[in-house]
Amino acid sequence: MTWSYSEHQLFKKCPRKWFFKSLFADSRANDPQRREAYLLSKMQSLYAWRGQVVESALQDFLIPSLEMNLQPRFHETIKAARETFDEQLAFGRNHRVRETGMTVKQAGRAFAAFTELEYGQPISNEEYQQAWEEIQTALRNFYKLTELKSLLKAGAYRVTQKVLQMQHFGATVRAVPDLIVFFPDRAPLIVDWKVHTFGIHDYAEQLAIYAVALARVKPHADYGRYAHGWKETDIELREAQLLRGFVRQHSLEDSDVAEVDDRIAAGVIAIRGACSGKRAPELHSEDFPTAHDPQTCQTCQYRKICWRSDS
Repeated sequence: MTWSYSEHQLFKKCPRKWFFKSLFADSRANDPQRREAYLLSKMQSLYAWRGQVVESALQDFLIPSLEMNLQPRFHETIKAARETFDEQLAFGRNHRVRETGMTVKQAGRAFAAFTELEYGQPISNEEYQQAWEEIQTALRNFYKLTELKSLLKAGAYRVTQKVLQMQHFGATVRAVPDLIVFFPDRAPLIVDWKVHTFGIHDYAEQLAIYAVALARVKPHADYGRYAHGWKETDIELREAQLLRGFVRQHSLEDSDVAEVDDRIAAGVIAIRGACSGKRAPELHSEDFPTAHDPQTCQTCQYRKICWRSDS
């Protein structure tokens, strides 16, 4: 089995939603229900999407620009974000995901699908405008984070969305940090972008898992020359709350690393227990309980197939 922090959090929130996303959804399956689950898995709220646009501006424009020794200005990054916003909004607000023959691959970078529209909940022009204003605020705040910007510029190599996989407790642990910055003479820096309205939650556990994975995986060819045998506790960790305009700095002690190992093992055990030793094709949605919080159900993109399975 494959375990990740995001899937672990999803499983804790709603085991059945985890089943639909992690085991059931399949775009290539003959079963139309599994193809439908895949399509639903690509839908997100307007709130989540506006955070994705921010991350896209950083990881698809700003970080590659730094890799080319360029120093993109705020208005250039905003322009890149606006292009993504307009292109995806045109696709998403018309709910083109439901056009005959349309696929995620065919839509490409323009793809966006809003859960609200799938369930007949209109999104007003004012809500779209607010999303854009919050995107601008998040990026403006990034440019004010001078210490973080200096660290990014000082890096010798930067990589976004690098897939790190390691084996632990009989499972494949998958970690995908938003950004890793490598330096020639010091341990790397891991940055996680957050675009939350209040920014009250601490993501130290998520970043700790990223650090453990980075320290333990075999160095990838692209960053191998910067791999100097760092320990988990050497790696710098930053949680950038962009909408609130502040950075949380996290660090690890040996006891924290041991705790990460224990938490991953506990998460693996919980999922294995829920699966009762069955293989994925043998499992059904009814084998997994639903969320305890009704609000989780009301905002879930899978509710049409979830509720149908209970009827």
